[in-house]
Amino acid sequence: MSTDKRFTRAERALIAVGILIPSLVLAGIAVNARLNEVPPLALPQHTMPVPNAHDTLRVARAQVVSKRGEAELTPRDPKVVASLEKRKALLAANATAIATLRQALAQEYRQPITYDINQNFPEYAEQRELARLLAFASRVYAESGSYPEAARCATDAIALGVKVPRGGALIGMLVGYACEAMGRSALAEVAPKLDAATLKTTLARLDALEPQRWPLAETFEVERLWSQKAIRDMAKQSPAEALRSLGYKVEEGENRWLMWRIFLTSKRQVAETNNRYYAELIASAKKPYQNGVGLPSVQQQQLDPINEMLFPVFAGIQFKQATNHTEANLLRARLALPLTGTPDPRFTDPFGQDQPLRYKKDGAKYTLYSVGPDGDDDGGRAGVPREMALAKRERGRILGADDEGDLVAGINTY
Repeated sequence: MSTDKRFTRAERALIAVGILIPSLVLAGIAVNARLNEVPPLALPQHTMPVPNAHDTLRVARAQVVSKRGEAELTPRDPKVVASLEKRKALLAANATAIATLRQALAQEYRQPITYDINQNFPEYAEQRELARLLAFASRVYAESGSYPEAARCATDAIALGVKVPRGGALIGMLVGYACEAMGRSALAEVAPKLDAATLKTTLARLDALEPQRWPLAETFEVERLWSQKAIRDMAKQSPAEALRSLGYKVEEGENRWLMWRIFLTSKRQVAETNNRYYAELIASAKKPYQNGVGLPSVQQQQLDPINEMLFPVFAGIQFKQATNHTEANLLRARLALPLTGTPDPRFTDPFGQDQPLRYKKDGAKYTLYSVGPDGDDDGGRAGVPREMALAKRERGRILGADDEGDLVAGINTY
């Protein structure tokens, strides 16, 4: 009896499918491995100072008494102010916290950072609260007639703001700017009541803070390392896990197309693009501020989906840095004028190519100003913010990057 050993067409098709599917799976695994092949990353190992002001500040925040009786450090309704006696009692209750805070200001600060995408920074909210405490203390002392102590507390808040960005990412620098602004506001209020000795002491302290400022380029380097670490972590994860780590929803089929894009994107190319972007940012941060500074050229191109998610909004940070530095110099110049009678050329204008700040005298009055974001000298005509709440526009507060007019001390600054 003969046996036909030939396969039927259906059987041949099944065999072909049985060979093809494993081959495609193996090819997919190989392609995915190749796409996710990223060179190793050497993260810097910084030695934390001992003691670290970062830790001492956390202790100080734990000691803060935010409310006592009807007095509050930050009342919800700023129009409702407790009596001076009650505010003095609240200030006295915070004597330990302020003493600990001042210990921290005498210590070296280094922000602990793990370069983990999920790292939280509760200390930054605490540091803002400490700056509010110092501003509160300054105003209570001023109202009590203790002007030197009021100036000291306000300057402490500025010193805190200069300190906290050290070693951290962009959020730390922004928190530092916020703390400085609180201190400048309180110091500007009490400045007209300061005697010559206190003016000299305060000005000397502010002058000493300037060389301690953490460079923006160093902040960008921390952001670069954070992004590079995140890219390597994502290369080891499934697309769904990568999206979850960035806060995206993946349940019920959401962001499915984005997951496929991540799967098919070369992580090596992502890392290279990311490095080019930060190299341009860091180089730009080392140059004087120029009006209209935009994003690096690499971000003008169509980016891969991972870098689109990782790149923070950096377009305005150099403007914020220039504004903060300008306001700091304007305040120092205001403190110096009663001592010298003439403007000090040391106080320069970041918006004006680092030339001396402008000064106009009209009888007993004077106008001290920066040329503002547009870089044009309008003779001390204060700029008016175009995109702000009505109350802030009426006061003529902080100008935006595209606003015109000069940045005038006491009008556009604290």
